[in-house]
Amino acid sequence: MDTSPELRPHDPIPLEWHVMIERVFPDAEDTAYSVGHLPDDIGKHLKGAIRVLQAGVPSAAAVQLRRTLEAAAAAKGVNEPRKPLVHSIQKLISEGYVTKDFEQVLSHVRKVGNMGAHHTDEDLSESDARRALLFTVQFLRNLFEVPGELMALESDGEESGDSSKESTVT
Repeated sequence: MDTSPELRPHDPIPLEWHVMIERVFPDAEDTAYSVGHLPDDIGKHLKGAIRVLQAGVPSAAAVQLRRTLEAAAAAKGVNEPRKPLVHSIQKLISEGYVTKDFEQVLSHVRKVGNMGAHHTDEDLSESDARRALLFTVQFLRNLFEVPGELMALESDGEESGDSSKESTVT
């Protein structure tokens, strides 16, 4: 209930205002797509994909997800300028950043990104883009969040001098 006085032209400004404070909590969708230890440039592309997907533009989201993969490959030093993204995906696998199981997932995101970027007779659906988003988030968690948490665990073990914590991280 708003109890602040209604102002009309030429009324003096009141000395006291009644203010209501609202707390806003992130909804489940915000946390479902969060990735820890993510470099800012990669996060920028991921947030852009989420934003345009929420705005109802799945083709733009797909392109942003493809750019997210490219940025992730660049962060790991495996992108090859002037070579297709598929080469970077192969290098991520061959250099052990992700397992071979991720090959299909990354190829799917790459292909969805291509569909979003180029004119075709087939429209990209919101569910296609949302699935690609979920795959991308899982990939990023594997590539950045898990190693980041393991490093934090390792450094916590070193600070406390607890060798049992160190032996669990291999």
